[in-house]
Amino acid sequence: MTEKPTPSCSSSAPIPVVDLAEVPHVASDPTRSLYAFFDQLREVSPVVQCQTAEGSWYAFLRASAARSILLDTDTFKTYHPDRGESGYFEEELLPASKDPPEHKKYRQIIQAPFSARAARTLESRMRFFAAGLIDAIAPKGYCEFIEAFAAPYPGMVFLEWMKFPLEDLQTLAAWDAKFWTQPAADPDGSLRKSGLEGLKAYVRDQLRRKRAAPDDSLLSVLAAADIDGRALTDDEIVSYGTLACIGGVHTTKAVLGRMMLHLAQWPEQRRRVRADPVLMRRFIEEALRVYAIGESFRFVARDVTVDGCALKRGDRISVHWPAVNRDPRAYANPTEMHLQGPPYSHMAFGYGPHFCVGMHLARHDMSIALEEWHRQIPDFQLEPDATVTERVWGGAGLHALPLRWTL
Repeated sequence: MTEKPTPSCSSSAPIPVVDLAEVPHVASDPTRSLYAFFDQLREVSPVVQCQTAEGSWYAFLRASAARSILLDTDTFKTYHPDRGESGYFEEELLPASKDPPEHKKYRQIIQAPFSARAARTLESRMRFFAAGLIDAIAPKGYCEFIEAFAAPYPGMVFLEWMKFPLEDLQTLAAWDAKFWTQPAADPDGSLRKSGLEGLKAYVRDQLRRKRAAPDDSLLSVLAAADIDGRALTDDEIVSYGTLACIGGVHTTKAVLGRMMLHLAQWPEQRRRVRADPVLMRRFIEEALRVYAIGESFRFVARDVTVDGCALKRGDRISVHWPAVNRDPRAYANPTEMHLQGPPYSHMAFGYGPHFCVGMHLARHDMSIALEEWHRQIPDFQLEPDATVTERVWGGAGLHALPLRWTL
């Protein structure tokens, strides 16, 4: 892995330095969670210097900076302005690794597979997968939710959507798990690299099959597409498919875990959400905001000052979505679930031209998951005395979520 230089930001006020290995990670205690930590930090400083074994960067924590950074694609690039290194895991992952105007060309050709209409066509299969998993879980009266449901369900939906063999679920999950290995367990990045290479090899094998037997899936659409009059290369198509794997499984698992932890801890909200399908969709949007995950990374193309931080060309920065989506400057009472009144316009799926293209699929499969769960298991609680911890870096989400119920 390429060594990341320390950013050169200077500021009139001290910039807090955050070692992510030491960030609180008790998700079941609102005062000791990752979200509470960054809520407090955001009010101390609008920007912090984050450190991991992978390097150092400046993370911006407030909504106004997030908007200005992600809209200014001339100043803040997905690629290093001098070295050509990508901000996305040092790999070209399309279309996210392209800046405008090229980004629009690469994004337009995948609009149909990622459309709301395409997501709706999967509804019956989503229900089939969710109901089947819950059928096996419900009679037991308990489960570890991440392992029993949150991990396999989005994997099944993803494989169905990509028209990959469902029997490949464990293979895909194994490579995905390696890719999201925590830096503390992977100091040289070798596990993460092997996970990425495994995903790429898997997608490349599936591309060969799609070329032999085309269908209407993402890889077949890409194989038939062209940009500026030329066909996409295999490497470009594999790049698209690999990013779809990275974003299509782990992120949904992470958000589902957080939603269910919240519902287990707030029984009155759970009863209201369970009884009203409209309110359930509102809950999903608020959960996406309150428990937003991840960061959007950029490189600075020219010297510029943002929120008092003087950045230099080549600096690596991020927009930190958990902090941004709970910024009190943008949202009143931002840590609460707002299930009544005008809905908030959140940035959980990003902002600007690079906003998440998979948002329709994500919203739909989360909605189906919650509907089917509450149909069979209407009331549940966190296992008494359980301490639920969360991943701080190298992929967000809960390590485990033990739930218990009586039918």
